[in-house]
Amino acid sequence: MGNLKREEIKRWVDIWQKAGSSLEEIKFNELRSANYYKKNQAILNEMLKYAFEHRTVRLSSGLIEQQRIFMKYHKK
Repeated sequence: MGNLKREEIKRWVDIWQKAGSSLEEIKFNELRSANYYKKNQAILNEMLKYAFEHRTVRLSSGLIEQQRIFMKYHKK
């Protein structure tokens, strides 16, 4: 790979790293906004409704499953 190609790739990586940190800051500020929920209430309600309608009913909790796995390995 030539030096020119390597420098061009490095320049693009630097640009995207800067863009990524800027976008992260913008998103952080959006989430901290006082009116975030009010502004996005319809979308958030649809996501919660979807999660509720597509939930999986479990007969045991994660803690019970974890204890079962630990007991299985303890017996070995």
